[in-house]
Amino acid sequence: MEHVETPRSTVAEHRARAKMLVAELQQIAATTDNPDERARIRRSADSLIRLATAYRP
Repeated sequence: MEHVETPRSTVAEHRARAKMLVAELQQIAATTDNPDERARIRRSADSLIRLATAYRP
């Protein structure tokens, strides 16, 4: 099997994706009527922010 190099994402691309995912999770949380689901989604967004912060160069 031949090894194919794929282009690596830049730090800026990683940050942009993380910001987009956080914004999407916050939007989903804002539109749900279930308070438990809203809290779970917000915790997921917070976890993503902490993860992205931990990987900063």
